[in-house]
Amino acid sequence: MGIYAELVGNVLTSPTMKQVNTPNGPKRIVELRVMSATYRRLDDGTLEQKDDKKFPVDVTIWNEPHTERVMQHIKTGASVVVKGDLYVNPWVTRENDPQSGVHIDADSIALNLVRIEQVVFRARRVNESGGTVEGTERDGPVNESVGATEFDR
Repeated sequence: MGIYAELVGNVLTSPTMKQVNTPNGPKRIVELRVMSATYRRLDDGTLEQKDDKKFPVDVTIWNEPHTERVMQHIKTGASVVVKGDLYVNPWVTRENDPQSGVHIDADSIALNLVRIEQVVFRARRVNESGGTVEGTERDGPVNESVGATEFDR
């Protein structure tokens, strides 16, 4: 059994999309790096980051339908919440020094509201039966939403 973790931190590297070969054929993934952030509340109510408890975490998003949204909305410096399977990734350097890092295969990634100043939601449109459906890029100009990108693997 693995470790399921929730990581709160700041995006260190802009997301990059890659195509990888899997047993089920080629698949698009998104990779990014997040610096974990641990805070403590001071007596005056403000939050202070605990520098001794931060470390970089590599994140991979395997859910293809949401890779475009992650590429569109998640940028360097953004505060995010990542949930998924966590594991330690060991390797050996060219100098033969053993190293290790932390990796999360993400089930979900969301913008942390801490740094959000404005949210603009996508316009809804009415279909022929009178119900509403979400707008898409094919519908013409649409305000992009800024907010969480949740997905299931």
